[in-house]
Amino acid sequence: MNLIAINWFLYVLVVLSMGSYAAAFTARWPINNIYLWEKEAHSLLLLPFNKLPPDKISDKRSHCFQCHHPLMWQDLIPLFSYLLLKGKCRYCKAAISYRYPSVEFLHLVFCLPLPWIFSDAYQLVLHALLISALITAAVIDLEYQLIPDECSTIALACALLFNLSNNTLETSVLGMIIGYGIVYTLRWFYLTFRGQEGIGLGDAKIIAALGAWLGLSGLTPLLLCASLSGILYTVLTNRNGAKYMAFCPFLIFSAMLVFYF
Repeated sequence: MNLIAINWFLYVLVVLSMGSYAAAFTARWPINNIYLWEKEAHSLLLLPFNKLPPDKISDKRSHCFQCHHPLMWQDLIPLFSYLLLKGKCRYCKAAISYRYPSVEFLHLVFCLPLPWIFSDAYQLVLHALLISALITAAVIDLEYQLIPDECSTIALACALLFNLSNNTLETSVLGMIIGYGIVYTLRWFYLTFRGQEGIGLGDAKIIAALGAWLGLSGLTPLLLCASLSGILYTVLTNRNGAKYMAFCPFLIFSAMLVFYF
């Protein structure tokens, strides 16, 4: 096995491992934050709160959500363990959530072309982290209509650092400010004239990160593609009566198209 093949193998392994951690984060972050919000609400209302705190992602080794049996290393190989176990827990035979192979596969698909674009390891790592944060945000928003600040912050930091090293920080900062400003202004108008939120601040933060990543010139195709894909999805799925719809997945999908094509 030559050096190039070894490097590719290690890169794929790292990307899939990032996907595995991201999948666990998408499962545990909402549970932990919902617990904290409930605890805060009870505290404000001076009500007793006896609910036990959930396990944080760093506090306890990976385990089955059904039988709580700790998972061995052979149960945690990204993608392959899911296929070998046929999507079922080795110990209790309960179905394993499809989120794990799905998130791992998305990491592989969107990160695999990066080594052909960036020969510099620093820029490669920044983009892998950025894409991982975006995928994680999209998955959580799709399921819970929430966007973690952790994901927005990591994506924004990676985008600014990349453009700083590429001497394009000015257009990156402009893209960040204008992207956030557009969404914040739309949100303000909707709140003023309709009395309800038309778009959340989580989306504004993600657009700020995407604007910092793609630059000022990438904002127009990004927002156009995201809006059209969101409208198309609404029409095809007959969601006209739906009160809320996750917009972050459309933003992330559009950002990938703008970045790669």
